[in-house]
Amino acid sequence: MKSTFKKIHVSLKGVNLSRIYKECQKNNIELYNINRKDYKNIEFDIEYKNKSKLKDISKFQKYEYQEEQKKGFNKFINFLKYRFGILIGLLFFISVNFFSNFFVWNIKIYGNDRVTNEQIILTLNKNNISVGKIVNTANLQNIETKLSNEIEDISLCSVIKKGTTIIINIKEKLFNQELESDEIGKDIIAPINLTITELFVSNGTALKKVGDSVKKGETIVAGYVLNSNGRKIECKANASINAKTWHTSSVNYPKKKEVTTRTGKVNKQSYLTLFGMKFNIKNSNNTFENFEEEQTEQIISNNFFPFVLHVKKQYEVTKSYVEQNFELDKQKVLKQCQKEAQKRVDKNQEVVKTFDTILEQEDCFVVTSYVEVNFAVC
Repeated sequence: MKSTFKKIHVSLKGVNLSRIYKECQKNNIELYNINRKDYKNIEFDIEYKNKSKLKDISKFQKYEYQEEQKKGFNKFINFLKYRFGILIGLLFFISVNFFSNFFVWNIKIYGNDRVTNEQIILTLNKNNISVGKIVNTANLQNIETKLSNEIEDISLCSVIKKGTTIIINIKEKLFNQELESDEIGKDIIAPINLTITELFVSNGTALKKVGDSVKKGETIVAGYVLNSNGRKIECKANASINAKTWHTSSVNYPKKKEVTTRTGKVNKQSYLTLFGMKFNIKNSNNTFENFEEEQTEQIISNNFFPFVLHVKKQYEVTKSYVEQNFELDKQKVLKQCQKEAQKRVDKNQEVVKTFDTILEQEDCFVVTSYVEVNFAVC
């Protein structure tokens, strides 16, 4: 029995279809699964090698030739039929990647300050973990315990393996002196641009006053006080501060709107990808001056390799401009602009008022919405 992997399904439409039997016999073309739907339509399978012969016969006899697209495994087999080198390369690539995942080729360490990388690497080496060796993921939990026990300055740690990399996150122990210093020298900083409305300082030194506009990152209350000799004594700043700010959103409404119209001309480009590798398919260059682009991805279903077909279509367009009526769209634009400004309001902020401004320029209207809010800085 002949393999179906090398066959394609063909449909012919025309008159005097009975001639096709004689022409195929004359050209040594075998027909399979013949289905004569009616006197003008016939379907059958042929071997792939006879495809060009049948197309020549159809053209000569003025038949309408249509070939069913190959799908799934048939399409995959046909793609690799004349690309045996690619198949060998793919198998080699997959094998190397599969076996290399059992090894460790990189070790990354984060969060350490007093603990050196060398200390951590030395502990790993003692437990048979190093670059270039096979590591059992199940043993990594034991390594976390050993790192915490063998290195005194480590409070907590996590060890995970991602691909061929081991990632170690360290949390070091805090000493009493560090805990105490965490409470001094702390300033109160403006989290956003704001205007101060209330300010009561219980500890620290105020560098701003009520009514001042403060930029994000500026200090409002500094973490120090002055003693009787004028000397700075560090402390943790503490105060009750209320402020107001404005959230804004702007939209440019053009007086003329660009409109594109497709001409019907299309340029198509496509390629295949597999495991990050790209296989180009013969494509024509895009010569359109103005075009719209659409891209699609389709997984070629088969039981072996996940090929993805990428198709990019460029549609030629012409451009024109039409006048817009701002008065008709004004309320819609204002509503949308105010909605965007409201999105910037945090949960701990209280909306006081809202307002809008409209500025007419030469080619557009600039719409800006404002939301004034009150909030507690601390």
